[in-house]
Amino acid sequence: MRFRRHTVPESLEIARGTMYETWYRCLQLSPYMAESLASGIWRSDEQEQTYQQFGDLRNTTFESWWLDRGYELFREKGDFKKISVQQDAAAIESGQTIVLEIPLTVSPATLKEQFDDLLRQHHPQFKRFDRWQHSSATSRLRASKLTSVSLNLYVSVYQHWIKDTSAALYEIGEQMALNPRYVVKRSDMPQDVKDKHLQMALIVSEYLGKAKNLVAHASEGRFPCTDDHEWIERATRAANWRHAE
Repeated sequence: MRFRRHTVPESLEIARGTMYETWYRCLQLSPYMAESLASGIWRSDEQEQTYQQFGDLRNTTFESWWLDRGYELFREKGDFKKISVQQDAAAIESGQTIVLEIPLTVSPATLKEQFDDLLRQHHPQFKRFDRWQHSSATSRLRASKLTSVSLNLYVSVYQHWIKDTSAALYEIGEQMALNPRYVVKRSDMPQDVKDKHLQMALIVSEYLGKAKNLVAHASEGRFPCTDDHEWIERATRAANWRHAE
């Protein structure tokens, strides 16, 4: 959706497997959303606002939700800005826009250097521009170094875990083949088995911890964020809830 406004079906194809779908998955799996929908009591105003924006995700698919609500929720409301050629040499900088006259007798490489220099001089956030702060969408992602690949992996671990919270963590890792090096072989000695189980459990524990925080923050409209959230109990991995089918 960078250079032209896509149709809703086109946007669905683009959104599949991205952070938009991951956010949807987090909310659909969220025990906090399930709890509040059952009780009518919201843990925070932010959580209730997130529900108002995303809606009830039970018994939905990402495809149906995106076509019904997601596209409108995340689409940019304003027109996309393009570099334009201004023939009026007397035009001056106005508001948040710089009007440029681009000579076509100069090499593209030189033009790029000149354009970068202009941005350094005039753009207040040249080095740390966060496009989401300037987004006109109703809901928006956060700037993050996290990728959709890693986030979806965390959520998948979380999804395996909530299906059977009594399962050993290393068993989840083996089922998902998170690291083939730590999958036990028949030829392994008892100590090798113990070491592999420990290493696999550590991987699952790390991913699960990030996923829990991710789901909690997503439930309050912050995504992606894996910082420690106050709703997450740190003393135990035992869960006192079950995700409703």
